[in-house]
Amino acid sequence: MIKLPRNNIAVVPIYDPDYSPSGRIVIPEQAKERCDQGIVKYLGPEVKDLKIGDYVLFSGYTGTLIRMEGEGSLIIMAEDFVTCVVADVPDVDVPGLYFRGPDGYFMASYEMALEIIGEAFKESQFHRNIRTKNKLDSRPKPEELIRK
Repeated sequence: MIKLPRNNIAVVPIYDPDYSPSGRIVIPEQAKERCDQGIVKYLGPEVKDLKIGDYVLFSGYTGTLIRMEGEGSLIIMAEDFVTCVVADVPDVDVPGLYFRGPDGYFMASYEMALEIIGEAFKESQFHRNIRTKNKLDSRPKPEELIRK
């Protein structure tokens, strides 16, 4: 997790696809446009008009692209650089991931998949260790750093 100053936001970039819609033509990196859309992941304390999870459009020349371990790629920019928020985002199906319901199988949406991953993470031993600060908090205490 990161903390952002003022009215800055962190956006998970959504890049153009690597293939044409037919799936037969590979689009080279040089022919792709700059990333100009994404999902808001973090907000600074002074952000007024956006919320986490908003699907936003912005100029491809805006912001600073960073890559952080555990976070992936993020674009940091001021809230003012967002051109618009896409209001009615349709559910995105995750190909190959199905659930079984009372009426048979149905394709999982992206949101369902993230919810399952989040629930699994909450139940994991790794998350329990972080919550209880067992074993993983091997950093020295401030009083241990003082030379005597």
